[in-house]
Amino acid sequence: MRKILAIDGGGVQGVLPAALLAEVEDAIGRPVVEYFDLIVGTSTGGIVALGLGLGLSAEKILKLYEELGPYVFGGNRLVRSLQHWGFAKYQPKNLKATLAKWFGDQRLGESSVRLVVPSTNLETGEVYIFKTAHVARFERDYKVPVVDVAMATAAAPTYFPTYWLTSGVPLVDGGAWANNPTGLAVVEAIGVLGWPREEICVLSLIAAKITCQ
Repeated sequence: MRKILAIDGGGVQGVLPAALLAEVEDAIGRPVVEYFDLIVGTSTGGIVALGLGLGLSAEKILKLYEELGPYVFGGNRLVRSLQHWGFAKYQPKNLKATLAKWFGDQRLGESSVRLVVPSTNLETGEVYIFKTAHVARFERDYKVPVVDVAMATAAAPTYFPTYWLTSGVPLVDGGAWANNPTGLAVVEAIGVLGWPREEICVLSLIAAKITCQ
């Protein structure tokens, strides 16, 4: 059986899947990432997915969110009020600083598990998906800093400004088209990795519920 973990978006609500996975790890006494063949995460779910892939325990990811919440989403009331005039509600520097503290300068290719993290190209409106090199033809993303991947997938319009890669590509939140990445995960598993559908089990962590499909 091929096991897939799909984690949806929701801003600081990323604390919920992190807390659940921390409880699971405490119960089994092992890193939960060892039990999955593919992890797909959108927006805040992408941050959790990246952390797991880089070897952070779910407990550490939970601590990341405990730090990230007030530091990133506290902000200044005057700045937040400017969103009504077309400005982003939160400034990205605190988010990037927090991610850099926890992820360092690690690259996507250093993940111990297959990862898929979506975002959206703001110029073209097309899907832009970051992937580990789990298929031979995937040679674009493995050198991309994990912090850049996290910032891109979490750049929710009106909340954070567009995130520009060093290549000049403007990216916004993957939740713009795949807030629940379960469908994306199944397409990757069957269409790209060639796994038989009857051998796939998806654990989907969605804000208020957990499903296995």
